[in-house]
Amino acid sequence: MKSIDLRHRLAAVLLAMCLVVCCALPAFATSANIVLGRLGSLHVRLYDTHNDVPLRGGELTLYQVASVKRTNGNLYFDYTGDFTGCGVVLGDLSDSTLADQLVKYLPAVPAIAAQQDVNEEGYANITKLPQGLYLVVQTEASHGYEAIKPFLVSIPLPDGDNWIYDVDATPKVGATIPETPDTPDTPDVPDTPPDTPDTPDTPDLPEQPDTPDTPVSPGTPDNPVSPGNPDNPVSPGNPDKPVSPSNPDKPVLPQTGQLNWPVPVLACSGVLLFAAGWVLNRQGKKEN
Repeated sequence: MKSIDLRHRLAAVLLAMCLVVCCALPAFATSANIVLGRLGSLHVRLYDTHNDVPLRGGELTLYQVASVKRTNGNLYFDYTGDFTGCGVVLGDLSDSTLADQLVKYLPAVPAIAAQQDVNEEGYANITKLPQGLYLVVQTEASHGYEAIKPFLVSIPLPDGDNWIYDVDATPKVGATIPETPDTPDTPDVPDTPPDTPDTPDTPDLPEQPDTPDTPVSPGTPDNPVSPGNPDNPVSPGNPDKPVSPSNPDKPVLPQTGQLNWPVPVLACSGVLLFAAGWVLNRQGKKEN
């Protein structure tokens, strides 16, 4: 009897310890209609309700935080994998701070439960998921949007007395990212001009004018007249009273080319010489 009581007491202590450990995790519910081991799925849609457009592209990654356990009809989450011993108390699973806290415990190379791309309609369908609590992280943002905030999802999801094994989730999308304008094309480099410009062509020399004809002397007019007396023409070679250019008041002999003036001069000189000779001759006779 004593050995049986001791076994019962040890079992009670172990059960109490388990309950203390499990108190850190919220109980699902006390329900007998859950089918443990049944696989579920997660259907996520990323949709921008403000602009009424789906988010295209990107990638969602699921990390299993805990598995579903049942003890004495009570369902609870039991941390597993990389989150074992994290110490985060699971309360309200809709609290976004829980997901942020669990993200900090992800190792550099975490164990991935599933990974799925987001299609052109904004859907990411992930199937064949074991029952448990999952952390959903958008590891690649959709085109033109920031990545969504991490969130937690339970598979199956309690719905009153029933369980939803194929869960739909529509998380709040991130802010839009303005598109970066395209970088304009680099303009072509202009051609480098030659170092030395081309030498211009030598202009043609103008034509030389013809040599004018040599002018001829107008000749001697037939009957030139004096400018002062046009009615009485005189010879231009023998003016009436030529004067010296240096002494206009004293007339000079004109340069006519004729030698008429030496005749009377020589005649007078001969007479004088003859008279002088006669006088000398007479005086000589008297002295004798």
